Amino acid sequence: MLALALLAAVTLAPPFGEATATSSDGEGGSLSVVVEVAVDAGFQADFVVVHVLNPDGQETFTMGEGPEGTYSGTLTIPPVNRAIVFEAGRADTSALSRTVSLVDLGVDADLLQTTFTPPGASTSSNNWGWLALAAAALAGFALLVYFAWPQATPQASPPTADRQPPTDGLLDVTGTKTVTDETSG
Repeated sequence: MLALALLAAVTLAPPFGEATATSSDGEGGSLSVVVEVAVDAGFQADFVVVHVLNPDGQETFTMGEGPEGTYSGTLTIPPVNRAIVFEAGRADTSALSRTVSLVDLGVDADLLQTTFTPPGASTSSNNWGWLALAAAALAGFALLVYFAWPQATPQASPPTADRQPPTDGLLDVTGTKTVTDETSG
């Protein structure tokens, strides 16, 4: 189980670093989850907590400081994939991490009754929107080219048996009459 947690570690934006979670069966059908997060020592956090978001609101668990700027805490929660937000704070400010799920942190999805994808997570439906936008842009470009492209000028009709062009001199734009040069002469 530990190897799975290390493979599923998530790196969060500063002042947070790598975050992981391991789980085991808890008492009474609950799930016991140990979450760990690294916090930059330069941030000088006075406290680190983890907020577990659920449909009824949130639960907040205090995390204890471990070696080399890591903090860990044990959550006892129902076996449901929940959204997790870490918070590190000190007297003058606090910082929140982006929202991740227990599965993102390494909890085995088979131990959970439901799955959850945090808002803003990459889904295939986001890709369809980009595809539709590209198709609309291509169609608009094709229409622009069609209407803006210069139309070909009508060509003179080819000579027929009853209307043969003169064989000497230059022809006018219709191709049927000889043009004479009146400037010489």
